[in-house]
Amino acid sequence: MESNADTEVLRLWEQQSREEQITPPGEIQMKAERLDAKARRWRAATAVLLVLLLIKGAAEVWIQEGILERAGDLLLMAALVYAAYRYRKQRLAAPPGALGTTNCVAFYRAELVRQRDLSKDGWSFLLPFVPGMALVLLDGGLGTRSTGQLIALVACAVGLFLVIAWWNAHTARTLQDDVDALDAS
Repeated sequence: MESNADTEVLRLWEQQSREEQITPPGEIQMKAERLDAKARRWRAATAVLLVLLLIKGAAEVWIQEGILERAGDLLLMAALVYAAYRYRKQRLAAPPGALGTTNCVAFYRAELVRQRDLSKDGWSFLLPFVPGMALVLLDGGLGTRSTGQLIALVACAVGLFLVIAWWNAHTARTLQDDVDALDAS
């Protein structure tokens, strides 16, 4: 049997004001616009970098004398084109037309999930560069470079791959945190 004090506590609990933790649509829209602007900036910077790297690779293929280094540079250029193709294919997976068929929260969440999945898949973008880098380093090892220089180059290449993989994992975790926060509200 409930006592009078329990009834009073229950009544006070039921009458207290409730604070809804729902994120307002305006805030979701602002976050979605910031995410889109950031993605556009990264795409533009990546496109410029891609063009510059392809020009550099073509120049190296043109002037290099070693067949291994030429082949490595061609493989690196092919890996760049492949990564750009995969990125573009992934980016076009959710056309902007979907915005009209979903509410802003669902669309923003879908964009976060899509970008998170793209970041999680970082190794599939990095691995195509390995054969080209290996041939370039192999040609350098057979050429005039000392063992110490070759070890330093391999360490730099492995370090670069690991930093990029770490950055992709960090980005995926950050985007997952955003998805979790959106799901919680």
